[in-house]
Parts: sequence; C-alpha cells; structure tokens
Amino acid sequence: MKDLKDVIILVLIAVIAGACLSVVYVSTAERIAEVKRMELLEALKKVMPFLKDSPREIAFDFNGETILIYAVEEDGVLEGAAVRMTTREGYGGDISFLMGVGPSGEITGFYLLSHKETPGLGTKAADRKFWGQFIGKSLDNFSFKVKKDKGDVEAITAATITSRALSQALEKGLKVYRKYRDTRGGS
Repeated sequence: MKDLKDVIILVLIAVIAGACLSVVYVSTAERIAEVKRMELLEALKKVMPFLKDSPREIAFDFNGETILIYAVEEDGVLEGAAVRMTTREGYGGDISFLMGVGPSGEITGFYLLSHKETPGLGTKAADRKFWGQFIGKSLDNFSFKVKKDKGDVEAITAATITSRALSQALEKGLKVYRKYRDTRGGS
C-alpha cells in the first residue's frame, strides 16, 4: 500500500511540474519569438547594408534543397538578399551563417549564426580578419578555395577544415542567389 501511495505522490509531483512548465512556456513563447525575430533582423542588417525594411523571406528550392533567402526589393527590382546557409563540413559539425549578396552577386556581409568549431581556432571564422576577405567578391572574380588548394582564400591558421567548409558554402550561397535572381527574370 505504501508503494502505491509513493507512486501517486510522484505522479502528482510530475503533473504539477508539467503544468508549471506549460504555463511558463505559454507565457514566454511570444516574447521568445519576438526576441528571435529581432535578432534575425539585426543580423540581416549587418550583412545587407542596403536593407531599409524587413526583407521578404522565401523558401527557395536549390537542386532539391530548401534554402532560406531574405530578398530586398524596391519597386519590383531586386536590391540584393541574404542567404541562410548551413554547411555540415565544419571540423566540429554544422556551421550556420547568413551571407549578404548585392544585386550583381557580390558578397556584402557575413554573420555567423551557430557553430561547434574549436574555441580559439575555428571560432576565428567570426572575425572580420577572416570573413572580410570575401566582401565584394563574386563567382566571377574569386576562387572560393583555400590557397593550399590553389584558390584565393586565406585560411584560418590551424583551421583549414573550417576555412574550406565556409569557402565552399559561400560559393554555394552565391550560386543559390544567382539561380534565385535568374529565375525571377534578373531584375
């Protein structure tokens, strides 16, 4: 009988704890969503200096993969976009970032969203010293391979895998943007 009483007490505690968690979740979910929206907007402003208002979010199909594009248009003319990219090729796993792209396909900015790279090495990808080399570069004027692989990218010292992963993902992001721009008529 004592065992049944203990089980009932544990079940009641679990139900009460679950109810409390539900109340906290419901009461904070809207605020959390707003904070995430504001963080994304701030990141978008960093990669797209031409951004005036909130961009239009588009789930774009690129060779069977859905990639988010945040397009900036004025009077039906594409002013540029931010492309949300994730590469699974990082040393520590997935690396997610936003890259800004101008109307003619040049990189306008870079913002690291998440990664699991080695502290002090791969994390240097967030430093302007690394990503700054891509600003103004496009598929037409830059080889997105590290110099070790006969490209133009100055790799992060002791973090070649991270450098390669980001370079390849940036190149892919530019291809995504080009395809998006071309499918909408190039305007």
